[in-house]
Amino acid sequence: MFRSFAALVCVVFAAMVSGACDNGPTTAPSPSPGNPVTETFTGELKLNGSRTHSFSAAASGAVTATISTLDPSGSVIGFQLGTFDTVTCSAVLSNDLATTASVLGGSTQTAASLCVRVHDPNGVIAADATVNYTITVSHF
Repeated sequence: MFRSFAALVCVVFAAMVSGACDNGPTTAPSPSPGNPVTETFTGELKLNGSRTHSFSAAASGAVTATISTLDPSGSVIGFQLGTFDTVTCSAVLSNDLATTASVLGGSTQTAASLCVRVHDPNGVIAADATVNYTITVSHF
């Protein structure tokens, strides 16, 4: 009988010790956002002109568009970031007085078709001039 009691005490003790080391419920690891994708768009604008560049964000996350260069320097253009429906760029963020280093930033909740659009705001580009631009877009 003593052996049965000793065995029972050992089993109860082992159960208590193993329960004391419990780290609580396990949680699934949160998904990593991955590496952002960087795309570069270049082009030129003339008097009253506009250009649209579309891109696809494959996942939710931050979206940032930056005017990297304008030539001639000191040029002012219209700059928009928005959604793209295969035909139209619908502006969500807009800056009609954008210069070099201007940034538009936001985020998407899901994968999305997006776009950046540049334009000559109110005919400020001279009739005989061309403004060359480079835009860098970062997204997930």
